[in-house]
Order: sequence, then structure tokens, then C-alpha cells
Amino acid sequence: MSVTSMDQSATLPLKPRRPAKSLFFSREMALMALIVFQVIVFSILFPISFPTFANFAAIARNLALDGIMATGMMLMMIGGCFDLSIGGMFSMAGVITGWLMKEAGLPVPLAVVIGLAVAAFGGWMNGLIVAKVKVNALIATLGTMGIFRGLSVLLGGPGISFLPPSFSRLGQAVFLGIQSPVWLMSLVVLLFQYLMARTRFFRQYYYIGSNQRAAYLSGINVPRMQMLAFTLMGLLAGLSGIVFASRIATSVSIAGDGAELRVITAVILGGASLTGGKGTIWGAIIGVAFIALINNVLIISAVSTYWQSIIIGIVLVLAVAMDALLNRQ
Repeated sequence: MSVTSMDQSATLPLKPRRPAKSLFFSREMALMALIVFQVIVFSILFPISFPTFANFAAIARNLALDGIMATGMMLMMIGGCFDLSIGGMFSMAGVITGWLMKEAGLPVPLAVVIGLAVAAFGGWMNGLIVAKVKVNALIATLGTMGIFRGLSVLLGGPGISFLPPSFSRLGQAVFLGIQSPVWLMSLVVLLFQYLMARTRFFRQYYYIGSNQRAAYLSGINVPRMQMLAFTLMGLLAGLSGIVFASRIATSVSIAGDGAELRVITAVILGGASLTGGKGTIWGAIIGVAFIALINNVLIISAVSTYWQSIIIGIVLVLAVAMDALLNRQ
């Protein structure tokens, strides 16, 4: 082959990778079918307590906050990163917002805005450490997780209760029989699904996750995109923490413990890959729904919370093993 023909062939557009499409169907569609199977089986096993509107509303309410965080985590994992500090961010945002209202006497809207700003700043700091200082994301976010959790306990102690009724309405309002956290999650999911599917700017995360070096050489500002992803992740984790505090009218210092395990498990189940470049926002919510159904049945069965953590850990290991197997294929 001549040099000219080689140059011409090198400039031809690459064909779409078919395995990515088959992976989408094998992961997301199979998980949807598994969820339907779960609902049928659980309805047969628990005909009185499971297949009721009140129980499904409770499942939706409980998965809403993890769903908001899973949206940000899916964005990050598509771009080839992850954040282990979201549980600490969740707690810290709720505690700071509660402290500002209860101890500093700030009005509810201002306290909420400051709480969200602090959470976004924490995420931005994570991005700065990872994208600019080049610290491994595992080490960086593991360290900041401890910082955020420590600040939550120092500022809020065991918790800050008796928060203003106007603040409680943020997480307790009901519309069409469904509480506000579910509607909030729906808005977040729709927004990020549109951004990831329809906007050129956010679709850059797929290129970064597939090959960060090639994305950088093609002109994508990889550090800026990574810092934006961490900032959005912090903002969404803070939003979830504030809504949770509003729902129970108390800022709990350890409210977010274990959130990172649940969210990362759900996102990997929903189609994300540890190697990056794969996944959809819908897939993240499907994964969250799968985990929420398991937790709901464990609660109905009066299973110890310790077993819940064990089961979620097993699901995470299986999900990672499945991801590795599919990538090899």
C-alpha cells in the first residue's frame, strides 16, 4: 500500500463500535427485565405489604436522593472518574444548612443556597486535586470523604433537630400523591439526560472516558471538564443531603454513610464501566431502582441492616466482575 493511500485511509471516519450497542442492551435492558421479574416475585411473596401504592411511593421516595447522586456519578464515570466523598458531602451540606438556620439565624432560602455553594466548592476542590494536581481520584476523594465527615460531626454533633417548618416543606411537599424528592429527581434526570444525549459540550465526556490522551490531543480541555464533573457531583450530593435533612426536619451528621457504595453499585449495574466512556443517565436510575427494590424487600422481611450492607457489597463485586468480563469480550 502506498503512503498516499495509507494517509487517506487514516483520515476515514471510524465506524461506530458495535460492542458498545450490544453492551447497552445486555446491561440496561437486561436489568429492566430483572426489575420486572423482581416486582412479580416480590408481589407473590409479600402480597399484602409489597404491591401497594403506598409501598411503591415509599420506594420512589427512598431512591430519589440516591437517584440524584447517581446522575452525577454516571456523568463522572462516563468521563473516566469517580468520587468516594459523596457520602461525606451529603452529610456536610445538610449539617451546614441546618446550622445556618438554627444557630446563625439565617433565612431558609439563604441557608440552602450557602449549603449548595459549599457542596459545589467541595466538589470543585476534589476536581482541582485530581485534574490539576494529578492525585489519583481514589486517594483524593477518600481523603476528602474523611474531611467532609469530620466537619459534619464537628459542626453538627449527633444532629441538629427542630429545623424551621418552612424548610421541612422542601422535602415533605406532596403533589399527585408523590413527595417532592421524586419530582426533583425527575427534573435532574431529564436535564442531565438531555445534556448528555443532545449537547456537544457534555458528550465530550464520552471521548474523555474512552481515551483521555486522545481527547486532550483533539483539543478537548480535559482538566476543565473533569473539574466541572466534580463540581456538579458535589452540587448534586449537597442537594440530596439538604433535601434529606428537610424531609426528616433534622440535619444528621452521619446521614450519608454508605451512600457512595450504593450509588457506585447502582451506576455500574446501570451500564457504566470502570474504564469509562460508557453509560447513560437512564441506566443509572435503573440501577438505583434495582438496589431500592432489594432494600425495600429486606426491610419488609425485617432483615438486619448489617445484611443490607453485605448484600449491596456482594452486588457491587458481581457488577464489577460482569463489567470486566464484558470488556474482555
